[in-house]
Amino acid sequence: MPSLDISFDYNKIQKKVNATKSFADIKSQYDEANRKAGSSFEKTKSQVSESLNSVKSQTKRYQKQVKNQFEQLLDLTNTTGGNGSGSPSYIKRLLIRTIKNVQPRLRTIVIKDCLTALGCDQQQTYSTGPIYVKVGSIDLFNRLLIDPQDEVGAVIYEKKSIQVGQIPFSMNRELHQLTKTNTSYTHVGKSGQDLFKIEYANADPNGVTGGWYKVDLSSRTGPSRVGEFMVDYYDTIRMAEDTDIIGSIMESLSGAISMKIDAGTSQVENASKYELILARILGLCFDSRGNEIDTSGVAKIAELDGVDDSFFEFTEIDLRNIDIRTQNIKKGIIQFEDCDNVDLPVNFNEIISALGQLNFYEGSEFEEAANNITDVLANNPAWIGVGINVNPQVVVDTNFIKLISNGMISALITPKMILPIIVMYKALGNTLVDNIKSFVDFAKIFKKFFINLVSKVGAIFVEELFKLIKEDILKLVQQVIKDIVKEKIVKKYAMILKLIALLLAIIGLITDYRKCKNLIDDILALLNLLNLPGLSSGIPLPFLYAAQLLDGYSESRAFIGAIEEMQSMGIPTGAMPSGAPNFDLLGKFGQMKAMAMEDAENNKLQVAVGPLVVTPAFLTVPASSYGKKF
Repeated sequence: MPSLDISFDYNKIQKKVNATKSFADIKSQYDEANRKAGSSFEKTKSQVSESLNSVKSQTKRYQKQVKNQFEQLLDLTNTTGGNGSGSPSYIKRLLIRTIKNVQPRLRTIVIKDCLTALGCDQQQTYSTGPIYVKVGSIDLFNRLLIDPQDEVGAVIYEKKSIQVGQIPFSMNRELHQLTKTNTSYTHVGKSGQDLFKIEYANADPNGVTGGWYKVDLSSRTGPSRVGEFMVDYYDTIRMAEDTDIIGSIMESLSGAISMKIDAGTSQVENASKYELILARILGLCFDSRGNEIDTSGVAKIAELDGVDDSFFEFTEIDLRNIDIRTQNIKKGIIQFEDCDNVDLPVNFNEIISALGQLNFYEGSEFEEAANNITDVLANNPAWIGVGINVNPQVVVDTNFIKLISNGMISALITPKMILPIIVMYKALGNTLVDNIKSFVDFAKIFKKFFINLVSKVGAIFVEELFKLIKEDILKLVQQVIKDIVKEKIVKKYAMILKLIALLLAIIGLITDYRKCKNLIDDILALLNLLNLPGLSSGIPLPFLYAAQLLDGYSESRAFIGAIEEMQSMGIPTGAMPSGAPNFDLLGKFGQMKAMAMEDAENNKLQVAVGPLVVTPAFLTVPASSYGKKF
């Protein structure tokens, strides 16, 4: 049956996983309590209390108004994770490793969806010649104003300096340098053909100032096709830099970069609006019939989450939150909901310094250094004694994980990635992009492209969390299945022994209990039942004839057995010290009675009846039969 409400279904999954995990925990404690039968009451009581507190803690979740799919899965990891696999520190390491291995997937995503942005196919041709691209239309967050040699520049630009012909080429560094020098640069594609010559201009041919790139598109061998241009260009750059990704996550988390460069109010507001739009996009779901976003409001997203221009508008609450974030960055502080929104100073100088050091690491050393970046923020000495009631490291790591998609996308939509899209858009005769003055303007013009880009990048990390959850659930289910199999075997033995006891009582096999040999022989005969052939496939047919002598399920008898089990583990079963009834036990008995009544009224038994011998000549046809169980 298709999903009718995503939040409801996630909640249902959460409950199912919680129940399954609780069963596994309690079953383990049950086995341990039985193994230690005879130990003191107080010790057993302590173990049970610890178990209840553990289950209670699992129900605590990071709460806020809207949770996207990634956050829902992150909540599930808190429940399913075993041996630390659900801890923020473990998940953070896993996703940082994903960042290191994600480049090929980013290339595929961008190349596939850039044609969507242009509204054309790969065979579409473009006109060569000069194109003027407004600097602000590709530099959505004023990155090119930062000097690559600065501390922040070491974080946001490519690690390697400009070297013509080098692949991947440091295009962001080149674009910055062009704004500072009166030079030009000819970019050669991976194919070896010239793609364009680019230089900086203060004004376009119409005299409009504000900073422009003059891009002179080169003629290609054969037709100049948009698809070939895009592939040839993107194959010469690295889509996103590893250090920039980690730095962008920390910027989303703490605003450290904005604090370091003392960003202006409008710049911080623009970045804050970007964060809000990203949250909306990451909360979208897609129609199972295809790749189109479902805005019907049925089984997916509410009608207000459509993809027209209203999607990029901000409510009074949004603007208030943007203003709060802007003011916090200007004051150099951060607030976490888990910390009761206490003002926590950000040691942005130390954070920027630690981020810059990432450029000196590779492989596992980079992963380790990147993983430790959050320690710089969480271990800020200025946080000591400010009244935080939770572990700041857990809070910081958890929020770092939630913002990992934001950081990846921020490091992706840099000038070098957007440049060919804007160039081709204008080469096809469209000038609307000259009106881009902010991220929101860009997102509105290229909304389908941007939504696809963000959602696909977000899906990379959703997939990683899903793999982790699936692995944990499989381990959990395997353990539960083992317990269920054991229970079935025990029940089967209990059934057989009960049936044999009835048969023995009827035929009077034991005539005198004073005859020790007969008693011992009969006991040995019962023990030898453990080796009966065919036991794994069912109860032997002769014993089943005794089933008619049983009186059926009794909730009272079952409850007595439950009391015996609880008493064997040292769980109090008497009245409360005050003399009041033990309502916990009464509730259990009431539950058992209700279950017994439901079973009596609505149980149904279906039995497969095999072929029956009628005559030596032929057999009857197999059939199924229905009945009730007592």
